Amino acid sequence: MKNNVFIILKKELARLFGDRKLVFSGIILQGLLIYIMYTFMGTFISNMIHVEEEYQYRISAVNMPDSIMTVISDAEFPVKITHISGAKMAAVKEEVVAKEADLLIEFPADFDIAVSNYDVIKTNKAAPQIQIWYNMAYMESMQANAIMQEILSDYERSLAKKFDVNAVLDAEEYDLNTGQSLDTTFLMSMIPMLLIMLIYQGCMAIAPESIAGEKERGTLGTLLATPARRRDMALAKILSITIFGFLGATMSFLGMTLSLPNLMMGEFSMDFSAMDYLMIFSVTISTVLVFVALLSILSAYAKSVKEANAYAAPFMMLSIFFGMSSMFTGGALSEFKFYFIPVFNGAQSLSAIFNNEVIGLNFAVTILSNVAFSLICVGILAKMFSSEKIVFDK
Repeated sequence: MKNNVFIILKKELARLFGDRKLVFSGIILQGLLIYIMYTFMGTFISNMIHVEEEYQYRISAVNMPDSIMTVISDAEFPVKITHISGAKMAAVKEEVVAKEADLLIEFPADFDIAVSNYDVIKTNKAAPQIQIWYNMAYMESMQANAIMQEILSDYERSLAKKFDVNAVLDAEEYDLNTGQSLDTTFLMSMIPMLLIMLIYQGCMAIAPESIAGEKERGTLGTLLATPARRRDMALAKILSITIFGFLGATMSFLGMTLSLPNLMMGEFSMDFSAMDYLMIFSVTISTVLVFVALLSILSAYAKSVKEANAYAAPFMMLSIFFGMSSMFTGGALSEFKFYFIPVFNGAQSLSAIFNNEVIGLNFAVTILSNVAFSLICVGILAKMFSSEKIVFDK
């Protein structure tokens, strides 16, 4: 068995790597395209970020007076204000960090009286202070802060500047973001989609040609007529495509790694460890296994390369959708059951790695389920190779 697999594998690899155009499109081009796209995305993608019009901002307030409530109401600011005591401020700050609240605002006790008694000209004392804490890592908090700052600034001017906003601490101390910026958060959700899309394209460049192409030319039937077991041939076919796809995925990984600083427009602050890169690479390779196995089955079922590509096109769209899943779910999902879904689990795992939200169980389920899916597909392909109807299109 091992000898037969090795002989067929050697033949397949010689054929694949002997085609220079295929090597360029299936291996080199993947990493090159990722590098180019990620570099240009860093310049243009931030303009795509916005808050939905119907979104209701979540603000927790300490000592907010009725006068400010009236000003906010007159401004038609879509907001839900929760009045809290000073003792709960620390907990609310954690909610802002966790994106469970958008802003925390603290007013001095008896704010209206303090403003009324403050004389800009006759006193050397500091004006009454309003403090706003926000999180620049997501748009809703950033937008809520901008709107509140504008509302309070207009109100301050109407009172001849009798109070200040965020003048007590340094500006960065009011930003509760402990990780990457908003642009980084959004861009990190785009990376899985582009990476998965290019990996799929790389596998599509070789799988249909390797099996459906040989069926179309009639050489697959000749190969199957040899004494070698068809299970060995199926395994050799998948191994050759996997090796080719592995090299393409490696180039994609390198292109992504080299382009990340450009993607962040010179402000790349993500501190990736060697383990992070190893996890990214592992997820990438396991996703390659899934694509190779799936496309091999589609290719074996098709009568020609054109038909195989037609079968693969819907799965391309599904892969792109799965790749974008972290954008729809607001980051990586925590429930491990979702990580049994091939491709979807890869996108979610990549999102978790990029946003430093990795859960060990979910990562392990991703790798193991992808490998298991691939092995099942190998068994299916072996059965298909044993069918005269499928092999010879009878």
